[in-house]
Amino acid sequence: MSTVQSVSIVFYKGEGTLAEKIIRLWTKSPYAHCEFRRSDGLFHSNDRFRLISRTHTMEINPLDWDVCEIELPYEIIARVEERQLEKNGTQYDWIGIFFSQVFRLGWHNKKRWFCSKSNADDLVYAYRLMRDSNNEKYCSYLNRLAVFKDLNPHECSPHTLYQALIRSP
Repeated sequence: MSTVQSVSIVFYKGEGTLAEKIIRLWTKSPYAHCEFRRSDGLFHSNDRFRLISRTHTMEINPLDWDVCEIELPYEIIARVEERQLEKNGTQYDWIGIFFSQVFRLGWHNKKRWFCSKSNADDLVYAYRLMRDSNNEKYCSYLNRLAVFKDLNPHECSPHTLYQALIRSP
């Protein structure tokens, strides 16, 4: 049996900036931003101020953030986290924000990210790695991430990603 590690997606619900208040209003949600807390304690997402993908240290105040824990096999987390490092430095996906989030046309840039798109992409990637391996030891993890089977990451806001995670068995 493989060693299991815990990662999480953390959702920002603190007071925030004007832009974050607009995101909350638009998505009818308490969440304006999300981050992937890696197994090494670092956080990966798009920097909500500099608008580039990055991995960094961060202190989270439990009053400002909600946490969804996810346990996955070590080897899957290692591959996801390696892929996150490849995303570092990529630019913000404005096309995806306007044409997938605002106008809901499904258009986005496949090489650029916004926070929830990147985090959902990481979970879709983990799901596909386990599914494509055809290894029975991943069955329970596949059940946990089944909601990501047909998910389009560019269509996820922080709120829809949160909802997907809390609906998972």
